[in-house]
Amino acid sequence: MQDALGGGPAIVRDGKPVFRANEGFSSAQLAPRNPRTAVGQRADGRILLVAVDGRQAGYSVGMTNFELALAMMRLGAVTASALDAGGSTTLAFDGQILNRPSDPGGERAVAEALVVGYTGVYAPAPGVEVLSPNGDGVSDLQTLAYKLVRPSTVQATLVAPDKSVRQIDSGQRAPGIYRFTWPGADEPEGQWRFSVTATDDKAQESTADRLFSVNETLGNLSVRPTSLRLGKGRLTGSVTVAHPAQLSVTVETATGVVLRVLARKAVRTGTFAFSWDGRNGARRLVARGRMQVHVVATNTLGRAELYAPFSARR
Repeated sequence: MQDALGGGPAIVRDGKPVFRANEGFSSAQLAPRNPRTAVGQRADGRILLVAVDGRQAGYSVGMTNFELALAMMRLGAVTASALDAGGSTTLAFDGQILNRPSDPGGERAVAEALVVGYTGVYAPAPGVEVLSPNGDGVSDLQTLAYKLVRPSTVQATLVAPDKSVRQIDSGQRAPGIYRFTWPGADEPEGQWRFSVTATDDKAQESTADRLFSVNETLGNLSVRPTSLRLGKGRLTGSVTVAHPAQLSVTVETATGVVLRVLARKAVRTGTFAFSWDGRNGARRLVARGRMQVHVVATNTLGRAELYAPFSARR
């Protein structure tokens, strides 16, 4: 046996949840709701690594062991096992913790981990999903990167919507992270692909691809005043529309709850103006707090959106 993983109990067998595997675990370990950790496998061979937060009132109380089994089954596991639970439950990727460990001090120092290692090239998500190089100071510059863990010969390119290619980087590269900026000005609008191919010192080839869009439909969103006195004035604003689009303008809370729809219509190119009287759809004054105007434009280039924050006071 080359590799082995110790843990338990088994929680999914043959695609069915296991209530009690009759392994050496007590009810005190299995029955309470706690942070939980599990590993499983789908029928197509893909591996599931699952962490469930818990012991945090108002956020997550956790799961019982059988609830974890049901969750793994819903995720498609045909076989699964629980692993250490409680404060040890931690899930991380590329140096960043993805969950909220339950210990007051955060991540617990533990002596073991289930680690997935990858020696090929890795490209994180581009800095912005939609690049809009129109000079308004919002999403005007794209940031790109790739990571190597072995010495490799690299070709990094950008593929335009018309399939033409822009060279970003090439040559022999040592292990490390390589970052680039790309302005995108005067380039075709539409979907672009950042592609990195690396052949390492063991002749293993790997490729990483990331997609983003260049879309200048929206720009120069502004609102006035930045501090609105409810019932005593109006919020006014405007946005520049460079291509015909279906436009949506909403007033939202800072967390994205829609308070009022100001516009939802097809528009041509030009400047689109809007205003808001501080009232919701039921014509009542909204509560004070931090808010935002959210503008979305949809057309053949895809979806573009802008946000303008402001505050409302009584």
